[in-house]
Amino acid sequence: MTTNSKYYQSLEADLLAHYSNSTYVPTKDFHFHDSYEIFLFLNGEINLFIDQFCYPLQRGNLIVINNHELHKVHNLTSQPYERMTVHFKPRIVLPFCSSETNLLSCFQNRQPGLNNIIQLNETQIEAYLSIASRLSDVLHQKTYGSDVLSFAYLTQLLVFTNDVFRRTNFAEPGITSTLIQSVMHYIDDHLLHELTLDQIAKALSVDKFHLSRTFKLQTGGTIYRYILLKRVAQAKQLLSTGHSVSETCHLSGFNDYANFIRTFKNITGISPGHYGKQ
Repeated sequence: MTTNSKYYQSLEADLLAHYSNSTYVPTKDFHFHDSYEIFLFLNGEINLFIDQFCYPLQRGNLIVINNHELHKVHNLTSQPYERMTVHFKPRIVLPFCSSETNLLSCFQNRQPGLNNIIQLNETQIEAYLSIASRLSDVLHQKTYGSDVLSFAYLTQLLVFTNDVFRRTNFAEPGITSTLIQSVMHYIDDHLLHELTLDQIAKALSVDKFHLSRTFKLQTGGTIYRYILLKRVAQAKQLLSTGHSVSETCHLSGFNDYANFIRTFKNITGISPGHYGKQ
């Protein structure tokens, strides 16, 4: 294998951009990933969940999601939905940031699930698609200079995205029921304590079977899975700020060390020790 092919494999792992108009949803459950995501919604009937908030999407919604925010797409119909998606590892952007221009600012320093979405007008949609399409094209070319152009287009896209996020109003969260919001608030506030369906139902004065069915109906996932994902997301943040694996186990609500190691690896694909070293 040549050095160039190895480099392109590395670039493909760190930066992806693609247009799609299909019914395909990568995962129907809440999830997170190590990359940052920019998602331009173009057409369809979609609800987007980000942490405890739900957004009914409309054409021109530009969404930014960082690597700790739980999210999922729920297609309300059997029809395709149209979008342009960019994923990138934040570390590849750092060399292009300056003291005056933080290209990652729109992804950081905010409450999870809030200030993620703005509305683009048609002129802005065309401008964004022009840059993102060139990024997608050059990522698939693998010709001389395509790596340099990839970073140039990504940088241009991030300048555009941060600029419009700084100058426009944020979309308001939508249609999650009061009960589901209460469940997610309760989980956030008690993440370090034991959390069971019985306990949550009792605290919220609701029948546990009704609670379980409603959560599944509105989010498409289970309360148990949501708790696990929130704890792993918390663990990732702790590990990335220098906490040991043992400290992280307890500070993210896992009281059993072996269970923490197993669960973290099952969800992220790597062990917490390896993630901390990264």
